[in-house]
Amino acid sequence: EGPTHEVPQEVEHADKPERLDACLSGLLHLARQLRILAPRSATDEELQLVHSKAQVAGLKRAQLAASGGLVWLPVKGCLEKSSKADLLRARGFGQDTFLTSTSLDAARQAAGGLFQLVDLSVTSGPAGGIALCRPPGHHAGPTSSTGFCLVNNVALAARYALRRYPALIKRVLIFDWDIHHGQGTQEVFWKDSRVLFVSMHLFSKGFYPASGSAQEVGVGRGLGYTVNVALPQGYTDACLLCACQDVLVPAAERFRPDLLLVSAGFDAMDEDPLGEAKCTADGFARITRLLNGLARKLCGGRLLLALEGGYHEHALSSCLGLVAETLLHGDDTENFSSYAEKPLQASLKAIWETRLAHRSLPLQLLDGCTWSRDLVPYNRFRKKQKCWHWRLPRDLSSDSDNCQK
Repeated sequence: EGPTHEVPQEVEHADKPERLDACLSGLLHLARQLRILAPRSATDEELQLVHSKAQVAGLKRAQLAASGGLVWLPVKGCLEKSSKADLLRARGFGQDTFLTSTSLDAARQAAGGLFQLVDLSVTSGPAGGIALCRPPGHHAGPTSSTGFCLVNNVALAARYALRRYPALIKRVLIFDWDIHHGQGTQEVFWKDSRVLFVSMHLFSKGFYPASGSAQEVGVGRGLGYTVNVALPQGYTDACLLCACQDVLVPAAERFRPDLLLVSAGFDAMDEDPLGEAKCTADGFARITRLLNGLARKLCGGRLLLALEGGYHEHALSSCLGLVAETLLHGDDTENFSSYAEKPLQASLKAIWETRLAHRSLPLQLLDGCTWSRDLVPYNRFRKKQKCWHWRLPRDLSSDSDNCQK
């Protein structure tokens, strides 16, 4: 029994302790094959690898303020200047991230558990593992705790690995397959070329957090090391698999990470109450096989998954069980051509836009594109105009006029 993170029964909230029960249920059939680690808590100094000193202090103040009940964090999640009186105000519109008298302790253990997996993967232990992190983390930024997230577990693990093992871990790839864009992780590494952040998420009007377009690519030294695939509503396994094949694989092979971390949210499942996609447990298992292959090829098999979202208990249980089984058995052969389902055309357009956004950036994702022979400058059609913009392949374009000229 560890520190708890839950609202009172009379308060409705999607992030419930039963989520972890569902995860454990999904792992029961593998119990004898798993190594379970004793919990350890991240220190203030370790939390400050990602989060500002003032934000960490604000989280500690909020936990003290919650000693008599529940605290709802500000909508934007910044606690640097929040007073006890601010924190004790009644819940307002848009406040969805809560904190109790033991929530920060739970968050410390979530991050600390992932640190332990990093230690084992780099030293003599198994190269792969899963951290059942709750609260989740990928929405938390350097000065914000939002979207149910208090601290950013995966970002902390990346910084921890880079600092603790500088001779072995020089580059980290973070792959986020949660249906919600991990804007917190993106913010942390926006200017950092040592961490490649690849996110595949739903991008539609009014869907949280309304960020993660293909044009968000980083700045400064981090220019080109943020890669977003902004998928359409209702995307499927085939859409994710196609995005992995045409974006994740070439990006990883050119970046050549020493450690692969996954923000593993399962709210893209068809049953999920907060998601608007149609993915399945089999789809996530297939992606895990692909990741196994990449990790073995590029970074000695160092592949670590951290739980993010996933709010339908049965779907979460089945997903995690199948993903863990795939990770445990080391399956790494994925035949995309054998997949019968075709991806949505809108998702193919999203993939194309991502590759186009990175055509002249360090990863040069347009190179080797499976559609490269169909990508032609407009001036082939309009010879009198010096226009070097690229058009979509004929089967993806809605502009039939361009295709006829």
